[in-house]
Amino acid sequence: MNTSYQYSKHISSAGSYYAFVGKSLGGKMATFQGWNMTFYLTLGYSGFGFLGLASFLSLINPAYSGPLYWIPIVLAATTIAFLFTYFGIKISTTYQIFGGILELGVLLAGAIGLIILAGNHNTFAVFTLKYIPGGFSQLIFSMIYSVVLYFGTSLSITSLAEETKVPRKSVPMALILTVIISAITMIIVSYAETVGWGPSLMSSFASSPDGGLILFKSVSYILFILLIIFTVNSFMGYNVAISNANSRNFYAFARDGVIMPKSLRAVHPKYGSPYKAALLVYIIAVAVSLGFGLAFGPYIGGLLMLVANAYAAYLEHILASIGLPFFARKNKVFNIFTHLILPIIAIAILLAVLASTVYPSVPAYPFNIAVYIGIAWIGISGLLTFLEFRVHPSSVNNAGQFSIGDK
Repeated sequence: MNTSYQYSKHISSAGSYYAFVGKSLGGKMATFQGWNMTFYLTLGYSGFGFLGLASFLSLINPAYSGPLYWIPIVLAATTIAFLFTYFGIKISTTYQIFGGILELGVLLAGAIGLIILAGNHNTFAVFTLKYIPGGFSQLIFSMIYSVVLYFGTSLSITSLAEETKVPRKSVPMALILTVIISAITMIIVSYAETVGWGPSLMSSFASSPDGGLILFKSVSYILFILLIIFTVNSFMGYNVAISNANSRNFYAFARDGVIMPKSLRAVHPKYGSPYKAALLVYIIAVAVSLGFGLAFGPYIGGLLMLVANAYAAYLEHILASIGLPFFARKNKVFNIFTHLILPIIAIAILLAVLASTVYPSVPAYPFNIAVYIGIAWIGISGLLTFLEFRVHPSSVNNAGQFSIGDK
Protein backbone atom coordinates (compact mmCIF):
# COMPACT_ATOMS: atom_id res chain seq x y z
CA MET A 1 0.00 0.00 0.00
CA ASN A 2 2.97 2.30 0.57
CA THR A 3 3.83 2.20 -3.13
CA SER A 4 0.38 3.29 -4.30
CA TYR A 5 0.20 5.86 -1.48
CA GLN A 6 3.47 7.53 -2.54
CA TYR A 7 2.51 7.68 -6.21
CA SER A 8 -1.03 8.92 -5.49
CA LYS A 9 0.29 12.08 -3.86
CA HIS A 10 1.56 13.13 -7.30
CA ILE A 11 -0.34 11.11 -9.96
CA SER A 12 -4.10 11.13 -10.54
CA SER A 13 -5.04 8.80 -13.38
CA ALA A 14 -7.66 6.18 -14.21
CA GLY A 15 -4.72 4.03 -15.29
CA SER A 16 -3.59 3.49 -11.68
CA TYR A 17 -0.54 1.18 -11.67
CA TYR A 18 -0.25 1.51 -15.44
CA ALA A 19 0.22 5.27 -15.00
CA PHE A 20 2.56 4.78 -12.03
CA VAL A 21 4.93 2.72 -14.18
CA GLY A 22 4.53 5.06 -17.16
CA LYS A 23 5.56 8.04 -15.05
CA SER A 24 8.51 6.22 -13.48
CA LEU A 25 9.87 3.69 -15.99
CA GLY A 26 8.54 5.01 -19.30
CA GLY A 27 5.98 4.13 -21.95
CA LYS A 28 7.39 0.76 -23.00
CA MET A 29 7.27 -0.58 -19.46
CA ALA A 30 3.81 0.98 -19.00
CA THR A 31 2.56 -0.93 -22.04
CA PHE A 32 4.08 -4.13 -20.67
CA GLN A 33 2.41 -3.33 -17.35
CA GLY A 34 -0.88 -2.78 -19.15
CA TRP A 35 -0.80 -6.20 -20.80
CA ASN A 36 -0.04 -7.81 -17.46
CA MET A 37 -2.86 -5.87 -15.85
CA THR A 38 -5.31 -6.94 -18.54
CA PHE A 39 -4.62 -10.57 -17.65
CA TYR A 40 -4.64 -9.94 -13.91
CA LEU A 41 -7.77 -7.80 -13.94
CA THR A 42 -9.70 -10.38 -15.93
CA LEU A 43 -8.77 -13.50 -13.98
CA GLY A 44 -8.84 -12.00 -10.49
CA TYR A 45 -12.22 -10.35 -11.06
CA SER A 46 -13.85 -13.46 -12.50
CA GLY A 47 -12.14 -16.06 -10.34
CA PHE A 48 -12.87 -14.54 -6.96
CA GLY A 49 -15.82 -12.26 -7.63
CA PHE A 50 -18.08 -14.64 -9.55
CA LEU A 51 -16.85 -18.21 -9.21
CA GLY A 52 -15.99 -17.43 -5.58
CA LEU A 53 -19.52 -16.21 -4.92
CA ALA A 54 -21.01 -19.26 -6.65
CA SER A 55 -18.74 -21.54 -4.61
CA PHE A 56 -19.70 -19.88 -1.33
CA LEU A 57 -23.41 -20.28 -1.99
CA SER A 58 -23.02 -23.90 -3.11
CA LEU A 59 -20.99 -24.72 0.03
CA ILE A 60 -23.90 -23.61 2.21
CA ASN A 61 -25.92 -26.44 0.68
CA PRO A 62 -23.91 -28.79 -1.61
CA ALA A 63 -27.18 -30.04 -3.13
CA TYR A 64 -27.31 -26.77 -5.06
CA SER A 65 -23.90 -26.96 -6.69
CA GLY A 66 -24.48 -28.04 -10.30
CA PRO A 67 -24.26 -25.81 -13.40
CA LEU A 68 -28.01 -25.17 -13.28
CA TYR A 69 -27.43 -23.37 -9.98
CA TRP A 70 -24.06 -21.68 -10.25
CA ILE A 71 -24.37 -20.40 -13.84
CA PRO A 72 -27.39 -18.17 -13.03
CA ILE A 73 -25.49 -16.86 -9.99
CA VAL A 74 -22.53 -15.90 -12.21
CA LEU A 75 -24.77 -14.27 -14.81
CA ALA A 76 -26.75 -12.33 -12.20
CA ALA A 77 -23.63 -11.14 -10.34
CA THR A 78 -21.79 -10.01 -13.49
CA THR A 79 -24.87 -8.17 -14.74
CA ILE A 80 -25.43 -6.36 -11.43
CA ALA A 81 -21.78 -5.30 -11.27
CA PHE A 82 -21.94 -4.01 -14.84
CA LEU A 83 -25.09 -1.99 -14.17
CA PHE A 84 -23.54 -0.33 -11.12
CA THR A 85 -20.53 0.64 -13.25
CA TYR A 86 -22.69 1.80 -16.16
CA PHE A 87 -24.78 4.17 -14.04
CA GLY A 88 -21.78 6.02 -12.64
CA ILE A 89 -19.47 6.11 -9.68
CA LYS A 90 -21.77 7.89 -7.19
CA ILE A 91 -24.32 5.08 -6.95
CA SER A 92 -21.51 2.50 -6.70
CA THR A 93 -19.67 4.20 -3.86
CA THR A 94 -22.89 4.93 -1.95
CA TYR A 95 -23.80 1.25 -2.04
CA GLN A 96 -20.31 0.17 -1.02
CA ILE A 97 -20.06 2.60 1.90
CA PHE A 98 -23.39 1.63 3.52
CA GLY A 99 -22.95 -2.07 2.76
CA GLY A 100 -19.41 -2.00 4.14
CA ILE A 101 -20.41 -0.31 7.41
CA LEU A 102 -23.14 -2.87 8.07
CA GLU A 103 -20.81 -5.72 7.17
CA LEU A 104 -18.13 -4.50 9.57
CA GLY A 105 -20.71 -4.38 12.34
CA VAL A 106 -21.78 -8.00 11.78
CA LEU A 107 -18.20 -9.27 11.56
CA LEU A 108 -17.06 -7.51 14.72
CA ALA A 109 -20.17 -8.56 16.68
CA GLY A 110 -19.60 -12.20 15.76
CA ALA A 111 -15.88 -11.95 16.50
CA ILE A 112 -16.45 -10.49 19.97
CA GLY A 113 -18.95 -13.28 20.70
CA LEU A 114 -16.43 -15.96 19.64
CA ILE A 115 -13.66 -14.43 21.76
CA ILE A 116 -15.96 -14.42 24.80
CA LEU A 117 -17.01 -18.04 24.19
CA ALA A 118 -13.37 -19.11 23.79
CA GLY A 119 -12.70 -18.16 27.41
CA ASN A 120 -9.36 -19.50 28.62
CA HIS A 121 -8.60 -20.81 25.12
CA ASN A 122 -7.65 -17.29 24.06
CA THR A 123 -3.93 -17.21 23.33
CA PHE A 124 -1.34 -15.03 21.62
CA ALA A 125 0.41 -18.17 20.36
CA VAL A 126 -1.72 -17.96 17.22
CA PHE A 127 0.39 -14.97 16.17
CA THR A 128 3.46 -17.23 15.98
CA LEU A 129 4.40 -20.24 13.82
CA LYS A 130 3.49 -22.66 16.63
CA TYR A 131 0.42 -24.10 14.91
CA ILE A 132 1.75 -24.19 11.33
CA PRO A 133 3.05 -27.73 10.60
CA GLY A 134 5.14 -26.63 7.63
CA GLY A 135 6.61 -23.63 9.42
CA PHE A 136 7.66 -20.47 7.64
CA SER A 137 7.68 -21.98 4.13
CA GLN A 138 4.04 -23.03 4.50
CA LEU A 139 3.14 -19.57 5.74
CA ILE A 140 4.76 -18.00 2.66
CA PHE A 141 2.98 -20.40 0.30
CA SER A 142 -0.38 -19.66 1.91
CA MET A 143 0.12 -15.99 1.05
CA ILE A 144 -0.36 -16.74 -2.66
CA TYR A 145 -4.11 -16.43 -2.06
CA SER A 146 -4.29 -14.00 0.82
CA VAL A 147 -1.98 -11.32 -0.57
CA VAL A 148 -3.35 -11.34 -4.10
CA LEU A 149 -6.86 -10.58 -2.82
CA TYR A 150 -5.64 -7.33 -1.26
CA PHE A 151 -4.26 -6.05 -4.55
CA GLY A 152 -7.67 -4.96 -5.73
CA THR A 153 -7.92 -2.65 -2.72
CA SER A 154 -5.39 -0.05 -3.83
CA LEU A 155 -6.27 -0.53 -7.51
CA SER A 156 -9.98 0.13 -6.96
CA ILE A 157 -9.18 3.34 -5.08
CA THR A 158 -6.41 4.79 -7.26
CA SER A 159 -8.28 4.10 -10.51
CA LEU A 160 -11.02 6.53 -9.42
CA ALA A 161 -8.62 9.45 -9.05
CA GLU A 162 -9.88 11.30 -12.12
CA GLU A 163 -13.41 11.35 -10.66
CA THR A 164 -12.37 12.42 -7.15
CA LYS A 165 -12.36 15.89 -5.63
CA VAL A 166 -8.80 16.97 -4.71
CA PRO A 167 -7.47 13.50 -5.68
CA ARG A 168 -3.88 14.06 -4.53
CA LYS A 169 -5.17 14.46 -0.98
CA SER A 170 -8.34 12.33 -1.03
CA VAL A 171 -6.87 9.20 -2.65
CA PRO A 172 -3.86 8.85 -0.29
CA MET A 173 -6.15 9.42 2.70
CA ALA A 174 -8.56 6.76 1.42
CA LEU A 175 -5.66 4.32 1.10
CA ILE A 176 -4.53 4.94 4.68
CA LEU A 177 -8.04 4.60 6.12
CA THR A 178 -8.58 1.39 4.14
CA VAL A 179 -5.42 -0.14 5.59
CA ILE A 180 -6.35 0.80 9.14
CA ILE A 181 -9.99 -0.30 8.98
CA SER A 182 -9.35 -3.54 7.11
CA ALA A 183 -6.36 -4.47 9.27
CA ILE A 184 -8.23 -4.00 12.54
CA THR A 185 -11.28 -5.90 11.30
CA MET A 186 -9.46 -8.78 9.63
CA ILE A 187 -7.04 -9.37 12.51
CA ILE A 188 -9.82 -9.40 15.12
CA VAL A 189 -12.09 -11.68 13.06
CA SER A 190 -9.25 -14.04 12.05
CA TYR A 191 -8.11 -14.29 15.66
CA ALA A 192 -11.66 -14.94 16.89
CA GLU A 193 -12.29 -17.69 14.34
CA THR A 194 -8.94 -19.35 15.11
CA VAL A 195 -9.39 -19.50 18.88
CA GLY A 196 -13.07 -20.30 18.43
CA TRP A 197 -12.33 -23.32 16.26
CA GLY A 198 -9.14 -24.36 18.05
CA PRO A 199 -5.63 -23.40 16.85
CA SER A 200 -4.49 -27.03 16.60
CA LEU A 201 -7.61 -27.98 14.60
CA MET A 202 -7.34 -25.42 11.80
CA SER A 203 -6.75 -28.08 9.14
CA SER A 204 -10.35 -29.20 9.68
CA PHE A 205 -11.45 -25.54 9.52
CA ALA A 206 -9.91 -25.36 6.04
CA SER A 207 -11.66 -28.54 4.88
CA SER A 208 -15.07 -27.69 6.34
CA PRO A 209 -17.77 -26.35 3.98
CA ASP A 210 -17.62 -22.94 5.63
CA GLY A 211 -15.97 -22.66 9.03
CA GLY A 212 -16.93 -19.02 9.48
CA LEU A 213 -20.65 -19.75 9.16
CA ILE A 214 -20.40 -22.68 11.56
CA LEU A 215 -18.69 -20.52 14.19
CA PHE A 216 -21.07 -17.58 13.84
CA LYS A 217 -24.00 -20.00 14.19
CA SER A 218 -22.54 -21.09 17.56
CA VAL A 219 -22.77 -17.48 18.75
CA SER A 220 -26.18 -16.59 17.36
CA TYR A 221 -28.47 -17.90 14.62
CA ILE A 222 -29.24 -14.29 13.72
CA LEU A 223 -25.52 -13.60 13.22
CA PHE A 224 -25.34 -16.77 11.11
CA ILE A 225 -28.05 -15.48 8.75
CA LEU A 226 -26.57 -11.99 8.69
CA LEU A 227 -23.12 -13.39 7.85
CA ILE A 228 -24.56 -15.21 4.84
CA ILE A 229 -26.27 -12.03 3.67
CA PHE A 230 -23.24 -9.82 4.18
CA THR A 231 -20.80 -12.31 2.71
CA VAL A 232 -22.85 -12.16 -0.48
CA ASN A 233 -22.84 -8.38 -0.09
CA SER A 234 -19.05 -8.48 0.35
CA PHE A 235 -18.60 -10.41 -2.87
CA MET A 236 -20.84 -7.93 -4.68
CA GLY A 237 -19.01 -4.97 -3.14
CA TYR A 238 -15.78 -6.45 -4.48
CA ASN A 239 -17.38 -7.03 -7.89
CA VAL A 240 -18.63 -3.46 -8.16
CA ALA A 241 -15.28 -2.03 -7.05
CA ILE A 242 -13.25 -4.14 -9.47
CA SER A 243 -15.72 -3.60 -12.32
CA ASN A 244 -15.24 0.14 -11.81
CA ALA A 245 -11.46 -0.24 -11.65
CA ASN A 246 -11.20 -2.56 -14.66
CA SER A 247 -13.37 -0.38 -16.87
CA ARG A 248 -11.32 2.70 -15.98
CA ASN A 249 -8.05 0.91 -16.62
CA PHE A 250 -9.31 -0.27 -20.01
CA TYR A 251 -10.47 3.31 -20.67
CA ALA A 252 -6.97 4.62 -19.83
CA PHE A 253 -5.35 2.10 -22.19
CA ALA A 254 -7.72 3.12 -25.00
CA ARG A 255 -7.14 6.83 -24.37
CA ASP A 256 -3.40 6.29 -24.83
CA GLY A 257 -3.93 4.17 -27.95
CA VAL A 258 -2.37 1.00 -26.53
CA ILE A 259 -3.73 -2.47 -25.75
CA MET A 260 -7.41 -1.52 -26.18
CA PRO A 261 -9.22 -0.04 -29.22
CA LYS A 262 -9.67 3.73 -29.06
CA SER A 263 -13.46 3.34 -29.17
CA LEU A 264 -13.34 2.27 -25.52
CA ARG A 265 -12.36 5.78 -24.43
CA ALA A 266 -16.00 6.86 -24.84
CA VAL A 267 -17.66 8.34 -21.73
CA HIS A 268 -21.42 8.18 -21.16
CA PRO A 269 -22.89 11.65 -21.73
CA LYS A 270 -25.29 11.39 -18.77
CA TYR A 271 -23.59 9.13 -16.20
CA GLY A 272 -19.95 10.00 -16.88
CA SER A 273 -18.94 6.33 -16.91
CA PRO A 274 -16.61 4.59 -19.40
CA TYR A 275 -19.59 2.52 -20.49
CA LYS A 276 -18.05 0.86 -23.53
CA ALA A 277 -15.05 -0.29 -21.51
CA ALA A 278 -17.45 -1.52 -18.81
CA LEU A 279 -19.37 -3.53 -21.40
CA LEU A 280 -16.17 -5.22 -22.59
CA VAL A 281 -15.21 -6.03 -18.98
CA TYR A 282 -18.68 -7.56 -18.52
CA ILE A 283 -18.47 -9.72 -21.66
CA ILE A 284 -14.97 -11.00 -20.84
CA ALA A 285 -15.92 -11.75 -17.21
CA VAL A 286 -18.93 -13.81 -18.26
CA ALA A 287 -16.94 -15.77 -20.85
CA VAL A 288 -13.95 -16.48 -18.59
CA SER A 289 -16.08 -17.38 -15.55
CA LEU A 290 -18.23 -19.80 -17.52
CA GLY A 291 -15.19 -21.28 -19.28
CA PHE A 292 -13.22 -22.10 -16.13
CA GLY A 293 -16.36 -23.01 -14.19
CA LEU A 294 -17.55 -25.53 -16.75
CA ALA A 295 -14.06 -27.00 -17.19
CA PHE A 296 -13.15 -27.40 -13.50
CA GLY A 297 -16.22 -26.50 -11.46
CA PRO A 298 -16.67 -23.08 -9.82
CA TYR A 299 -14.56 -23.83 -6.72
CA ILE A 300 -11.45 -25.33 -8.36
CA GLY A 301 -11.91 -23.10 -11.41
CA GLY A 302 -11.88 -20.00 -9.24
CA LEU A 303 -8.78 -21.10 -7.34
CA LEU A 304 -6.96 -21.89 -10.59
CA MET A 305 -7.71 -18.41 -11.89
CA LEU A 306 -6.37 -16.82 -8.69
CA VAL A 307 -3.09 -18.77 -8.92
CA ALA A 308 -2.59 -17.95 -12.61
CA ASN A 309 -3.54 -14.33 -11.97
CA ALA A 310 -1.03 -13.99 -9.13
CA TYR A 311 2.03 -13.79 -11.39
CA ALA A 312 0.73 -10.81 -13.35
CA ALA A 313 -0.70 -9.21 -10.20
CA TYR A 314 2.55 -9.54 -8.27
CA LEU A 315 4.55 -8.30 -11.23
CA GLU A 316 2.25 -5.27 -11.45
CA HIS A 317 3.23 -4.27 -7.92
CA ILE A 318 6.88 -5.23 -8.34
CA LEU A 319 7.25 -2.96 -11.37
CA ALA A 320 5.55 -0.06 -9.59
CA SER A 321 7.82 -0.55 -6.57
CA ILE A 322 10.93 -0.71 -8.79
CA GLY A 323 9.91 2.56 -10.40
CA LEU A 324 9.09 4.40 -7.18
CA PRO A 325 12.64 5.54 -6.22
CA PHE A 326 13.26 6.74 -9.79
CA PHE A 327 9.99 8.67 -9.77
CA ALA A 328 10.75 10.19 -6.37
CA ARG A 329 14.25 11.32 -7.37
CA LYS A 330 12.96 12.77 -10.63
CA ASN A 331 10.36 14.81 -8.71
CA LYS A 332 12.81 15.72 -5.92
CA VAL A 333 10.76 14.11 -3.13
CA PHE A 334 13.02 11.13 -2.44
CA ASN A 335 12.95 9.61 1.04
CA ILE A 336 15.20 6.61 1.61
CA PHE A 337 12.70 4.77 3.85
CA THR A 338 9.39 5.26 2.01
CA HIS A 339 10.80 5.35 -1.54
CA LEU A 340 13.55 2.73 -1.32
CA ILE A 341 13.56 0.53 1.80
CA LEU A 342 9.82 -0.21 1.94
CA PRO A 343 9.61 -0.95 -1.82
CA ILE A 344 12.58 -3.34 -1.52
CA ILE A 345 10.84 -5.16 1.35
CA ALA A 346 7.63 -5.38 -0.70
CA ILE A 347 9.48 -6.73 -3.73
CA ALA A 348 11.32 -9.32 -1.63
CA ILE A 349 8.08 -10.60 -0.08
CA LEU A 350 6.32 -10.83 -3.43
CA LEU A 351 9.24 -12.66 -5.05
CA ALA A 352 9.36 -15.09 -2.12
CA VAL A 353 5.67 -15.87 -2.51
CA LEU A 354 6.05 -16.42 -6.26
CA ALA A 355 9.07 -18.66 -5.69
CA SER A 356 7.02 -20.77 -3.28
CA THR A 357 4.74 -21.80 -6.17
CA VAL A 358 7.57 -23.51 -8.05
CA TYR A 359 10.05 -24.43 -5.28
CA PRO A 360 10.65 -27.08 -4.09
CA SER A 361 8.16 -28.32 -6.68
CA VAL A 362 5.28 -27.19 -8.87
CA PRO A 363 1.83 -27.99 -7.39
CA ALA A 364 0.01 -31.12 -8.51
CA TYR A 365 -2.61 -31.13 -11.27
CA PRO A 366 -4.65 -29.08 -11.97
CA PHE A 367 -2.85 -26.25 -10.16
CA ASN A 368 0.32 -26.85 -12.17
CA ILE A 369 -1.66 -25.66 -15.21
CA ALA A 370 -2.33 -22.35 -13.47
CA VAL A 371 1.38 -21.95 -12.66
CA TYR A 372 2.39 -22.57 -16.27
CA ILE A 373 -0.26 -20.18 -17.61
CA GLY A 374 0.70 -17.47 -15.14
CA ILE A 375 4.42 -17.68 -15.94
CA ALA A 376 3.78 -17.92 -19.68
CA TRP A 377 1.72 -14.72 -19.66
CA ILE A 378 4.75 -12.70 -18.55
CA GLY A 379 6.53 -13.69 -21.75
CA ILE A 380 3.38 -13.12 -23.79
CA SER A 381 3.06 -9.61 -22.34
CA GLY A 382 6.63 -8.88 -23.40
CA LEU A 383 5.98 -10.17 -26.91
CA LEU A 384 2.75 -8.17 -27.27
CA THR A 385 4.54 -5.04 -26.08
CA PHE A 386 7.29 -5.57 -28.67
CA LEU A 387 4.76 -6.09 -31.47
CA GLU A 388 2.74 -3.06 -30.41
CA PHE A 389 5.87 -0.92 -30.39
CA ARG A 390 6.65 -2.02 -33.95
CA VAL A 391 3.15 -1.05 -35.12
CA HIS A 392 2.74 2.34 -33.36
CA PRO A 393 5.92 3.33 -31.51
CA SER A 394 4.77 6.84 -30.58
CA SER A 395 1.74 5.57 -28.66
CA VAL A 396 3.85 3.04 -26.77
CA ASN A 397 6.54 5.62 -25.92
CA ASN A 398 3.90 7.96 -24.50
CA ALA A 399 1.85 5.30 -22.70
CA GLY A 400 0.88 5.95 -19.09
CA GLN A 401 1.77 9.63 -19.07
CA PHE A 402 -1.66 11.13 -18.44
CA SER A 403 -2.41 12.57 -15.01
CA ILE A 404 -4.93 15.29 -14.20
CA GLY A 405 -3.37 18.40 -12.76
CA ASP A 406 -0.13 18.00 -14.74
CA LYS A 407 1.11 21.15 -16.38
